[in-house]
Amino acid sequence: MTLPPLTVATIAREPLPVLDRFLRWHLAQGAARIILFLDDPDDPAQHHLTGDPRVEIRLCTPAFWSALGLEPDARFTRRQRAVMTLAYRDVAEGWVMILDADELMWMPGRTLPEALATLPAETLSLRVATAEQVTLADGTGAFRLPIPRAAVNGIYGADADLFRPRFGLVGHPEGKSIHRAALPGLRLKLHWAETETGETLPGALWGAAENAYLLHYFAPGYAPWRAKMDWRAGAHGFAGPLKDRLAAIAALPDPEPGYRALYDRLHHLTEAEATALAAAGGLLRTAPPLPGA
Repeated sequence: MTLPPLTVATIAREPLPVLDRFLRWHLAQGAARIILFLDDPDDPAQHHLTGDPRVEIRLCTPAFWSALGLEPDARFTRRQRAVMTLAYRDVAEGWVMILDADELMWMPGRTLPEALATLPAETLSLRVATAEQVTLADGTGAFRLPIPRAAVNGIYGADADLFRPRFGLVGHPEGKSIHRAALPGLRLKLHWAETETGETLPGALWGAAENAYLLHYFAPGYAPWRAKMDWRAGAHGFAGPLKDRLAAIAALPDPEPGYRALYDRLHHLTEAEATALAAAGGLLRTAPPLPGA
């Protein structure tokens, strides 16, 4: 059976290893085409990521943004929506998957096109819930899954308010979506798509029960987390209670130890927390092997 082709699109300003991981992973998972918009038009990564005909590098120059009616310094999420819509409308057949470069779509035991082929023919869109990277007490990696808000208190205690707004996660719990190509008038948002009348495109939602995960490498270490902290606090990257905690730390004479302690609290699990999270259906202990690992 011939499977409909899958196109993956992202806009990124990330270190070369992150970009390389993203490309190699999704090619190995069955992507027929990857469109990578480099937000920095002078990004040196462009010279290292060419060569595979399935990968298209597009540089976001001032002229590129002008053609879209945007300024290069417009809010990133606005520019992101514009280029993802552009990418979507550039695809004539199959499926289009919109991700960030620190995200890997994983459907164990099958390629992404094979998984998509199991959807009913009338399905227009598929959203896959987030699995957020965490570190366990023994230093190994795992992924935290969304859980009911009612279960958060019993796991995180006095710090539950930092996790409750996003169903036990720190980053976005909504996941990311894959859409059938060539639907007229579609506009891409960050986590789903809208029709030309402004309605959310209907579709299926998959998660652990369907053996489908959006692996979000949200905090791969303190340094990259700290580098993005201010931007996330000013955008929608953090929920309100976490923004309040960050503001309180910022008011300290020396905030850096507070930031480090907060990072550890958010992204490291004690064994007791991991056990409770697993009991609530919120922990994926088995991380997939990454390209080159």
